[in-house]
Amino acid sequence: MRERVPLHRLTSLRVGGEARYFASPSSPEEGAALLSWAEREGLSPFVLGAGTNVIFPDSGYGGLVITTRFLTGIRLSGSRIIASAGEPLSRIAWHACRAGLSGLEWAYGIPGTAGGAVAMNAGTREGDIAGVLVEVEAVSPSGRIRLAPSDLELGYRESALLDRRIPLIVTSVTFELARSSPERTIGLARRLLDERREKLPSGPSAGCAFKNPSEGPPAGELLDRAGCKGMRVGDVFVSSLHANFVINEGERNASEVLELMERMRRRVEERFRVLLEPEIIICE
Repeated sequence: MRERVPLHRLTSLRVGGEARYFASPSSPEEGAALLSWAEREGLSPFVLGAGTNVIFPDSGYGGLVITTRFLTGIRLSGSRIIASAGEPLSRIAWHACRAGLSGLEWAYGIPGTAGGAVAMNAGTREGDIAGVLVEVEAVSPSGRIRLAPSDLELGYRESALLDRRIPLIVTSVTFELARSSPERTIGLARRLLDERREKLPSGPSAGCAFKNPSEGPPAGELLDRAGCKGMRVGDVFVSSLHANFVINEGERNASEVLELMERMRRRVEERFRVLLEPEIIICE
């Protein structure tokens, strides 16, 4: 357990103040003990994976931030792949592809961890976590539990894990995949990655800033048509390649990121009467 840990170093956007308390459990038992301690102390826990889809405010986080980065390990069991929560999703996808298991090719090259991917129901047009997930192991303040996908209420970039009604730390996930050949799975994964690299900008970001509306054009098209490309607040700007990507040239400037996102949201609402919802998790 550490106190006053800078969070900007732990997010892909490079923003955020200090965590009042910060811990890195290396086992499910340590994770359960941390949740139990936070409950007794009246502290709100926040589980952090790779920090690729989160904004902490400049004022920091007044509770306990728990990182899963030391919960690692991948193993194969028939057509299933079991991964600890802190494993990078891209590494899991590559293990599956090398084994000739199909279903996670779309995840190769996508940032984030297994636990975070489940919480967000990460995905692309080619697939998502809900399509391959069969079981989640987690811990609560009282110990280990097992969850089926139906328990998680997985939807478009959402799950029951995000509302934090019950404090849980995902410790491992199990994916059911289809048997194929390494030549096919590796070839498809590389092709999808190359296509993504051509379309998406580089630089410090958190991926898509807003979710696609349930109906009508995707968020990126609405933002583009509203003239958001190139908008800037301080060191933060909207990519000229993809209007739904916010790039940060500074650090510890969450207020600038949030201000730019609010201006983007207002432009789309004024132009199209569509209220965009953030895809990035904004911690308060």
